[in-house]
Amino acid sequence: MERNLSIDILKVILAIGVVFLHIHIFSDISTLLSHVFVQGIFRLAVPVFLVITGYYFFYINSIQKYKTWLKRVFILYVVWMIFYLPIWWTKSSAYNFSVLYNGYYVLWYIQGLLLGGSLLYFCRNIKTEKLFIGSVVLFLFGVILQQIGNLHLFQGQMDYELNRYTVHRNFLSMSFPFLALGFLLNRCKDTISHKIDIKLWHVIVVIILVIVESLANYFLISKTQSLDQMFSLFIAAPIIFLYFLNKKILGKNKELANLSTAIFLIHPFFIYHLKGYFLNQQTLFSLIVLVCSILVGLILVQMNKKIKYLL
Repeated sequence: MERNLSIDILKVILAIGVVFLHIHIFSDISTLLSHVFVQGIFRLAVPVFLVITGYYFFYINSIQKYKTWLKRVFILYVVWMIFYLPIWWTKSSAYNFSVLYNGYYVLWYIQGLLLGGSLLYFCRNIKTEKLFIGSVVLFLFGVILQQIGNLHLFQGQMDYELNRYTVHRNFLSMSFPFLALGFLLNRCKDTISHKIDIKLWHVIVVIILVIVESLANYFLISKTQSLDQMFSLFIAAPIIFLYFLNKKILGKNKELANLSTAIFLIHPFFIYHLKGYFLNQQTLFSLIVLVCSILVGLILVQMNKKIKYLL
């Protein structure tokens, strides 16, 4: 079965962006430059990943297909939670329970995929307009919660809670909205293909839009706090996806897609074990972690052919 390799290429680019984001590349060179990339451009990675997944989730159209999908994603989550167990397990039962539910590090993405995808499956027959409006409302709610937290409009425990990632970055306010967006792009693809022709300049414009919003946050709200969600991501993510989707580089090899997954899942291992060797050298550290993740990722891709559910 032929695949659109342009999407697989996009996935690899996104995975690299996630690696650089987590290590705060360029922060040893320029705080502003690092912010533009880490709290701007690279923040596109997860939303675009979710839009891609939502687009192909459209074909999960029976309870049997849903069960198969659910089993595969759940096993992937369990396998990697066990892999990282020596890192995240502590004596605190409350902390352990929180990590088990929310996922260690990047595994929050898989947890969000499980819950957000399940919600989308049971909402898949809702009319396009209602599903779109619902996803927009949920996403905006998450963005607003994050901005309230970053502005520190409250004090004490309330401020602490609002600044926890899980409050604004979760399956309901992030995973589901972008999954639904991708799902709707597939549902409406015949209409979209006749009315919208995404060009490179469209992609450049939306990336600039993300940068502008990121800089606005930098100068007006906070120079230090994270920006998991921005208003512009909801516009930029589908446009970037559609641009690559329309490139139609066809092939049968799935290894690029698996490599992107491998880089995404394994890079926290190298961040954890190598961080003590590259103090205040975030740019070099980012490149080292990326190289290690690619090399081990290539091994994982081969292992996945024999041991399913690794990727």
